[in-house]
Amino acid sequence: MQAETLAGLMGLAGAVVGAAVSTGAVIWQQRKTAHEAERTHLLGLSEAAANEVIRLSYELQDHFAEIVTERNNSAHWNWASRVQELNRSLEQQALRFADPQVRHLVEWTHAEILRDPESLAEEQEWPTARYRTLCSDLRTVMGTVLRRQRFPRAIWSSYPGASPPS
Repeated sequence: MQAETLAGLMGLAGAVVGAAVSTGAVIWQQRKTAHEAERTHLLGLSEAAANEVIRLSYELQDHFAEIVTERNNSAHWNWASRVQELNRSLEQQALRFADPQVRHLVEWTHAEILRDPESLAEEQEWPTARYRTLCSDLRTVMGTVLRRQRFPRAIWSSYPGASPPS
């Protein structure tokens, strides 16, 4: 083979390798950027949902402090209607968390409130303390979401049987 042909083939091979490396680097960078954009989007959703859950937890706690014990009057129906409205908002926020443990806790809290808030309203001391604890634990977990810390596993000790499957 002549030297000119060999030099040409080597130049062509270098150009092909250079193009492949360049194309691969561009594809890798695009995937990395897309992954970071998705991560940023999910973090933004979680932060917004955490802030809303914190607000809802204070509102629920205050609302349960105003328990109406008489069942067949408009104050009771207004109280129960407001519980349902706040609880529905809590359920909507659960859908925004990517972390399965956080999502499970918010969904579990929603189910706990949905269970039967009216019969709990008839009991005097226990439901107020129970919902105060639920709301406080929600705020604790939402704080970890906002600080981007790990889920506080000790939360589940307050709720036997509520922790998600491992």
